[in-house]
Amino acid sequence: MKLKDLFRSVILAIIALISFSCEGVLDQKPRGVLADGTLNEEFTDKLVTASYQGLATHFFGNYESFVGPSTNWVMDVRSDDAWKGGGGISDLIDVHQLEVSAHDATNDVAFHKWRNTLYAIARTNLAIRELNKLSSPTYPVNSRIAEMRFLRGVFHFDLKRNFNQIPYLLENTDPLVASNTEYTDNEILALIETDLQFAYDNLPATQEQVGRATKYAAAAFLQKLYLHAEDWSKAKSTGETIINSGKYSLLTDYENLSTLAYENGAEGVFVVQYSTANIYANHNWSNLLNSTSGPGIDNGGYASGDDFYHASQNLVNSFKTDQNGHPLFSSFNEGTAVEDATYSGTLDPRLDFTVGRIGIPWKGTANYDQNWIRSMDYYPGFSGKKHVVAPNDPMVHNSWPWAASGLNFNVIRYADVLLMTAEANIELGNTVTGIALINQVRLRAKNSTYVANLTTGMDAANYKVEPYSTSGWSQPDARIAVRFERRLELALEGHRWYDLLRWGELSTRMNSYYTSEALRKEYLEGAIFTSGRDEFLPIPQNEIDLAPTLYTQNPGY
Repeated sequence: MKLKDLFRSVILAIIALISFSCEGVLDQKPRGVLADGTLNEEFTDKLVTASYQGLATHFFGNYESFVGPSTNWVMDVRSDDAWKGGGGISDLIDVHQLEVSAHDATNDVAFHKWRNTLYAIARTNLAIRELNKLSSPTYPVNSRIAEMRFLRGVFHFDLKRNFNQIPYLLENTDPLVASNTEYTDNEILALIETDLQFAYDNLPATQEQVGRATKYAAAAFLQKLYLHAEDWSKAKSTGETIINSGKYSLLTDYENLSTLAYENGAEGVFVVQYSTANIYANHNWSNLLNSTSGPGIDNGGYASGDDFYHASQNLVNSFKTDQNGHPLFSSFNEGTAVEDATYSGTLDPRLDFTVGRIGIPWKGTANYDQNWIRSMDYYPGFSGKKHVVAPNDPMVHNSWPWAASGLNFNVIRYADVLLMTAEANIELGNTVTGIALINQVRLRAKNSTYVANLTTGMDAANYKVEPYSTSGWSQPDARIAVRFERRLELALEGHRWYDLLRWGELSTRMNSYYTSEALRKEYLEGAIFTSGRDEFLPIPQNEIDLAPTLYTQNPGY
C-alpha cells in the first residue's frame, strides 16, 4: 500500500488534532491536541505518514495544489524553459504575471506556495513532538524522527529557494514570535543541513515501504544544498557516497521515466508517491491539469486537458546538435527554429521524450498536432510529456480528472546526482572526472529507443547525440557543458529556475530570453527581469498585514 493510500484513512483525525490561529500562516498553534501520553504508536505513525502529504501540497483544494505545487512547474514558467500554456494568456493570470516578471506581493501563486509549504512543516513538527513522547523497544522512534527531520529540511529548503527570507520552525518554536529575519542566510542553510544530516545519520539505506525517506535521499538533498551554498568539496564527496552505494543506476530507456512500470525504478533517489485510489484524491494534482487538450481517446489522445506547461521555443532549440552530436552551446537559438517534424537538422532525442511537436508521435499513439493544443496563443505547442503516461495505458482515467494515472514524481533522480557530482568536480578543477560523469547521462540518451514514425517505424526525426572526449577541456568550457546538460536532461522537471539562481545567471539569461522569445510570443514584449527583486517570490502581503512585526518583505516589493 502506498503512503498516500494510508494517509486517507487518518486525514479526519489529523484535522481534529490541528487548528491554526488567524495571526498568519506561521502562527500554527495546535489546539485541541490530545492530552500528553494518550497517542499510541499506531496513531503516531499515522501522523508520520500524513506528514508525507506535504510533498503533494494538496491541503486546501485542487487549485492551490496546482499553482503552489511540489513539482515547481510554475517556477519553470518563470524561467526560460517554459510557457504557461492553458486557455490563453489571461488563463491563470497570476502565473502569467510570474512568467513576465510583472507580479507583486498579492500574487496568488506566491501565497499558495508559502502557505502550503508552511502547513507541511507544521505537520512534521507535530509528528516530531508526538514521536518524542514514545518509548518503545519495537517501534523505530529514532528512524521516524529522522524521516520527519528529512521532510522538514526539504520543505525549508524549498521555502528558502523561493522566498529567501524565511523563518525556521523547529518542533518547539513559538510561531507567535517566529520572524522571517531571525536567522541570516548562512544560519538558515546551517539549520537545513543539521536536519538533513540527522536524517542521513539515522535513516536506513532502504525502507520496507516504498516512498519513505532513506539515507541516500537525505544525502541527495544535502548535495543539492551544498551546490546551492557552493561548497564543492562536500557536494563532490556526498555525490560519490550515493554513486558508490551501488543502489542506483540510470534506466535503460529515457522514456521509462514516464511509465508506471518504472516509477519506483533504479533511477529514483527520492520519489513522491501517487495513486489512483480514493476517487482521485491521491493523484498528482500539482501536474494534473497540464495534460494536453485533446484530441480525444478515439484519436490516440486523452479525453481532454487544460494544456498548461509548454516548453519555450528557447528550450526546444537547445536540443539542436552539431555533426558530432554535441550541443550548439552558444548558437542554438540562431537560424531555423525547431518547430515541427519538417525540421531536418540533427537533434538530441531527449527533445521528443520531453515535449510534443507538430507531426511527431505522442508516446506511440498518434501524431501531436494543433488539435492537441488548447490555445493557439501557444502554437506550435510543445506540450510537456514527462508528467503523463501514454493515453492508451489502462491506468489512465480518461474522464475527470484528465490523464490522471497515479504516476509518481521524481524529486531527485540518479541522473541529477551524476550531474551534480560532475558539476562539483568541474568546479574543483577535475574536468576529466566531470566530463566522464556527464557522458554517462549522454550515453543513456544515445542508447535509448528513439521516438519512431508511426507509419514507417523509422526514427521520427534526425536524432544524433554523442558523448564527449574527456580530454582537452578547460574549466570554463566544462562548466558550460555541465550546465547545458542539466538543462537538456532535466527539462520540465522543475529545476531550471533554481539552477540559474545559484549560478547567478537569472538576470542575464531572463532579459536575453525576453528579448529573443518576444519575437515569437508578443505577450513577452516589454518584459524585464529586475535584478535584486525578481530572484525571489514576495512574502504574501496578507501575511505581512496580519503580522507586521514578524514578517519583513523581500526587496523591491
